[in-house]
Amino acid sequence: MKNDKPLAGIMVPLVTPFDENGDLAPEMARPLIDRLLEVGIHGFYVGGSSGEGFLQSVAERCEYMRFVADAAQGRVTLIAQVGALSSRDAHALTDYAAESGYDVVSSTPPFYFGYTEQEVVGYYRDLAEHSALPVLLYNVPGTTGRNLSVDAQIEMLRLPNVIGSKHTDTNYFSAERLMHEVPGTVIFNGPDEMLTGGLAMGMAGGIGSTYNLMPRHYLELYRHVQNGDLPKARETQAIVNKVIHELLRVSPGVVPGIKRGLKTLGYDVGRARRPFQAIEADTSRFEKLLVECNGI
Repeated sequence: MKNDKPLAGIMVPLVTPFDENGDLAPEMARPLIDRLLEVGIHGFYVGGSSGEGFLQSVAERCEYMRFVADAAQGRVTLIAQVGALSSRDAHALTDYAAESGYDVVSSTPPFYFGYTEQEVVGYYRDLAEHSALPVLLYNVPGTTGRNLSVDAQIEMLRLPNVIGSKHTDTNYFSAERLMHEVPGTVIFNGPDEMLTGGLAMGMAGGIGSTYNLMPRHYLELYRHVQNGDLPKARETQAIVNKVIHELLRVSPGVVPGIKRGLKTLGYDVGRARRPFQAIEADTSRFEKLLVECNGI
């Protein structure tokens, strides 16, 4: 890791702001970034699912990447999600992340086409060889449609310059096998609603969408597990899960609901980009729970 920053803790997968025309508007995120830094989050994960990275051009992703780096001013760990439909674009994003002062790059596996597992392994091998920064895998079968075997994940984690994985999968058996078979690998918990379980199993930290909305609670949960106080961690998990349950009811695509929730809290980052549409469900209970959770 650059600057001896530990790759652990609560990493917020930052949302990307868009104006009323749907254009990238980085400055809209500054109050949110300042707030997250103030409460003590450990890092930002930029350009991932929560950041609508796949709904942006390479140029837009680079622009926002730079903005976040400038706003953070080296105070926290920065991870750039560089996954793209082509290796060429992923490598271009990787180069820009290195130039912009990021600490790590992360990538989803290639998707859409029916790649073989060995082609996926080859994608990560090429990325790891190309990148000047360490690489964090991003296993998210729910959106990529790729259920990678444990053997393939182990092979990828053993590649030079690959340091771990963002495990956005409820299969904790496979996560345990990865940590057992590749000692020292850094596994981050992806499912927000299961953070206590992931940390208790030995994961390094968490990266989850609702960290944008409830950072203090996730930091508290992380500290409880670090201190060995699982009962307190479970209590905190129950509080955030109550909000998550309602979020998923009104916004199955999650991102529109995250942005609605942020606006409720006073951080207007615009709407989710098309083809996401405005939420039609009644969000009053979700917003009430969110406000109560944040003590507003």
